[in-house]
Amino acid sequence: MPHRTFLKASWLLAGVIALFFTGCQGGYDLGGISINLDHFTAPSEASSTMTLRYTNENTIPIALSGSAHKVYLNGTYVGKAVSKQPLGLAPLSTITQDATVNFENLAFVKQLVATSDQKSASYRVESVLYITSGEENLTIKTNGTGSVDLRALSSTKP
Repeated sequence: MPHRTFLKASWLLAGVIALFFTGCQGGYDLGGISINLDHFTAPSEASSTMTLRYTNENTIPIALSGSAHKVYLNGTYVGKAVSKQPLGLAPLSTITQDATVNFENLAFVKQLVATSDQKSASYRVESVLYITSGEENLTIKTNGTGSVDLRALSSTKP
């Protein structure tokens, strides 16, 4: 019988500890941040500035300490961008940020721009958003899809 009492007490203690640690997390499930590629500007030899639009669907403000993005055009990976620039997202709001995308598949980008009849392409941006809260580091993974104008890339130099 003492063995059963010990097991019950152990389970009770484990439950209390679990409640304590989940209670310390603040109760917020961060997510609900969407990201879209608005446009490209200022092309250079193997990079371009892209304007990203973030939408915070949370009812709390979120402070990003940085971000990393993989960019796909017409389903093909073309490059990545990393930003160390902090960004504040007010609750239920939208904000833009410029980031430099380094083209790792420049030949495909040039081919796409040269042969594109519509002057636009479908895109997918896969993003990791970094949040620093005190000593805690959090990440949010999100992605966005849509269509983007390629005309600004037509002057990308070889």
